Order: sequence, then C-alpha cells, then structure tokens
Amino acid sequence: MTETNSNQSQGSGSEPPLYAPETGFSLFMKLFIVPAIIVAVALGIFLLGTLALQHPKTASQYLTELKSDSTEKRWQAAYELSRMLAQGEKIQFDQDLRAQLVQTFTDSKKDDPRIREYLALVLGHLKEKSAVPVLSEAVKDESNDVKIYSLWALGNIEDPAGGPAALIGLSDSDPGVQRMAVGALSALRYGPAKFALEKNLESSNQALKYDSAVALARLKDERAVPTLLDMMALKTTGKPDDEIIQSAKLAAIEGAAELKNAKLLEQITVMSKNDPDLKVRDAAMQFLKK
Repeated sequence: MTETNSNQSQGSGSEPPLYAPETGFSLFMKLFIVPAIIVAVALGIFLLGTLALQHPKTASQYLTELKSDSTEKRWQAAYELSRMLAQGEKIQFDQDLRAQLVQTFTDSKKDDPRIREYLALVLGHLKEKSAVPVLSEAVKDESNDVKIYSLWALGNIEDPAGGPAALIGLSDSDPGVQRMAVGALSALRYGPAKFALEKNLESSNQALKYDSAVALARLKDERAVPTLLDMMALKTTGKPDDEIIQSAKLAAIEGAAELKNAKLLEQITVMSKNDPDLKVRDAAMQFLKK
C-alpha cells in the first residue's frame, strides 16, 4: 500500500485490528495494537526500496534534494531518508541539519503532503524533540496521512510535550488517526488521556476499544481489565483471522504485566495450560515466570 491510498484503508473503521506486542519498525508499540497504517508504511518502505537501488545516493545528497525546485525530487528525497533510517542505516545529523529538517517540515505545509509524511518519519526516527511543536501542529493538518505520520513521530520521540496533540488526535473523525493517537498516548503514558481512553472502552469499533484498553493498562488503569479479559478469551476460528486473535491475546498478556490484577493472572494461568495456540501458551508461561 502506498501513501496515496492509505487513507482509504483507514477511513472505514471496519478493518480488523492488527496487533504487534513488539515490532521492529515501531519501537513504541510494544504494548499497543498496531494500526493498519503502520503495516502500510513499513510495507511501502520495503516495496519502494528498489528506488534506492536504482538511484543510490548519499544522505547528504537527499538533504540537498529536499531544497529542489522539483516536487517529485523533494518527496522522494524525504522518502529515501525515512527508508534509510527505518532500515537502521547510521546517518549523522548535526544540530544544524536537524534544524533544517524541522524548518523544511514547517515550510512544506502547502507542498505535496508526501514530503511532510516522510519527514515526520525522519524526525520520529531521529527522536528530534525540537520537532515536537511542529509535529503537534501537524496533527491538525488537512491530510489524514500527515496526521497519522506526525502522531507516530510524536509517540516515537516520547516527549510528554506531545501529549496534548495526541489527545486532540483522539477526537479526530478518521478512525486511523484515532488509533494512532491512542498509540502515541500509550507511548507517552499521558495521564490526562485516561478519561477519553476510558470512553473508548464503550466504542463499537472493536479495534479502537482494544487499542484503548492496552493504552489504559500502560497507564495502570484497572478499568482496562474487563476488555483485556475479553481479548484473552477470544476463540480461534480456523480461518486467517486466527493470526489477529493470536496477536490480540499476546497484546493483552503484555498489558496485564502493567496491572498485577488477580483476575488477569488467573486467566493467564489458564491460558498457559489450555490455550490451543502454542505461541500464546508460551507467552503466558513466560509471564508467570516473571
């Protein structure tokens, strides 16, 4: 999936939740149910990586191209920098270059949205705290993708100053933005979000409900317990959805570690003995050993 159609995947809110207690691409998602947009971004960076193989350039060259008169070159340069960082390449950015990236992000507000999308990823990977104000402002952007990528960056930077913007994102009309906002709030452990997250436990959007329960668990809020128990009780179906169910259970187990709740402990003990999924059973056993 590319950046041009990711809004369509997020807009319906009917897509099944995707869970990943730990992912290589999104370090702050250890206790969070990963929105489909994260998978889309990671997949896009992987699939479009051939562009770099065909036109290999250095990070410095891409930084120069960010100032190009060509819109195509500017967004591709931003993309390539995000790809390089996502793949773990060591790129040295001194304070002057970091300031230039932040300024370029600010100046590109009326440019091709892809430039801001990929620059948000760059700033997030760099954990650039000076970018928090402009990324926070971008949560109110016209583009849902810019909002989503900016929220991802705020979560990955892990500066509590990004909390108010993530809370704004939680009330967005787009389900994808809402879910990424939950992820950012979870990463930031932003206490003022508790009330809004608790309201989401009544949501008819199961994905948002589960996301919010895991986020609340990270905030050590016991009101997450009933939903976490529901996640643990999900039954396998013998269909492709079983992978989603497995990930939901794993996320619930991770969330339970934050609460030390007797009912959760009892259910995890049962899972360690009887869950038909060996990976879930093993995760439950590892939990009990801690």
